[in-house]
Amino acid sequence: MPHADLSVLGRLPTLGSVSILLVVGILLAHGDWQGAGKFAIIAFVLFSTLAAPQTLDFIAMLAFLSAAMPFFNAAGTVNSYRWAVLVIFALGLILRNSMGVSGSRWHPFQFSLGLFVCWALISSTYSVNSLLTILKAGAFGCLLLGSLLNGRLESHAGPEAPCKIIDHLFWCALLVGAGCVLAFVGILPRGWWNYFEGPFGNPNFLAAFIPFIAPVLVLRLFQSAKKAPLVRVLNFAFAAMFLAFLVMSGSRTGMIATFVGCAWFLYFSSRKAFGWFVTVGFLAAVILVAYFPAFLGSLNQTYVEKGGSRVLQSRQKLLEDSWAAATESPILGVGFGATKGASEDWQFSFASVGSGREKVNSFLGLVEEVGLVGAALLLYPLTWIVLNSVRRLELIQKFHSAGGEFWPVLTLSACLVGGLTDSMAEGWLTATGMFAAVMFWLIYGVLSARLLMPFRALEREMAAGR
Repeated sequence: MPHADLSVLGRLPTLGSVSILLVVGILLAHGDWQGAGKFAIIAFVLFSTLAAPQTLDFIAMLAFLSAAMPFFNAAGTVNSYRWAVLVIFALGLILRNSMGVSGSRWHPFQFSLGLFVCWALISSTYSVNSLLTILKAGAFGCLLLGSLLNGRLESHAGPEAPCKIIDHLFWCALLVGAGCVLAFVGILPRGWWNYFEGPFGNPNFLAAFIPFIAPVLVLRLFQSAKKAPLVRVLNFAFAAMFLAFLVMSGSRTGMIATFVGCAWFLYFSSRKAFGWFVTVGFLAAVILVAYFPAFLGSLNQTYVEKGGSRVLQSRQKLLEDSWAAATESPILGVGFGATKGASEDWQFSFASVGSGREKVNSFLGLVEEVGLVGAALLLYPLTWIVLNSVRRLELIQKFHSAGGEFWPVLTLSACLVGGLTDSMAEGWLTATGMFAAVMFWLIYGVLSARLLMPFRALEREMAAGR
């Protein structure tokens, strides 16, 4: 049976994007900013295949990152558009995946994620605010579906193909890095926080972003080892800049999460580098305690006591509140995305600010919202990807196949582990409106698809009868 010629579809992204940009440009030239924005959103929603598939995840990351930056999100204009981008992301990938064959397989963990979304929707029947729960479960379902399909789409090229999401994370790092420099020199206005917040409105947002891009920056350092000295210096300076901004943010969780992600990367990439990493850190701690007690006291005041602002004590109170809420209804929870005593009066809007309280642990927050039943459905996929990342990395090292397949799996797993560490002291893991959740599940989708692809070196060994 002859196959239809779909080669014309390859020209649609370019032609469609040019057409949309032309119309938007005409509207902007006439000063119709609102009309231009509405046209772009409607056009991309209706013709989501016009956006190049390899850029859909990058567009989603940019939309949610910009919503957290006051400079871009003036008067909250990005808040509503980001949800449209999420629909574009899922719809575009559904259409794209229907046109090709994936290199990865389906797995029970994907079924578990689907059951989690269904359970989140079911929780609207007893939620303290059914509408809020339905909307948040729908948004999270779109994010999960788009992320998994994005990973399957990228797997078409095979396990050793370049990983585009790593490049997209680096581009996001360039954007945020530029914003941090502008904030540092005073061009972007400072908030009321006593700690550095970069282009975000909160230093914890900056600290939640850095664990996701730190392994990418370390990868760049490794890749530039044999390049020109100027390239090595620029990569080192860029990584050092983010390290300085992380310290200036004063976030203990962000520092720990970044350390864990980088340690994971170094452990599997170079035992020697990992040894130096741990040794230098240990010696620095010993010297600090033994010879610089005054400086140690200053660090304690800055990063633990937070300058006497009682931040540590307040977070302890929030943790106690989360524990009490989780144990109040531990089996079913109070409804996905809802908070008892805070969400009852929420009415429809594009922002859910004020509909809940801060949840300082994503997993306690899960139990509070969907109970132990729903939390187990999400914990299984998370456990699966961490364990299988370790197994794949060890297999690659065993068969001395550290080529194109090794570095993407290593970098993405390090980003994921750093993000998971941060989520243990922040409540964003299933909060789709937070850019960290979008970045985490996008990485999850690509990494899981790569782990589901057959390991070529092992297949060759088995075929050779060894």
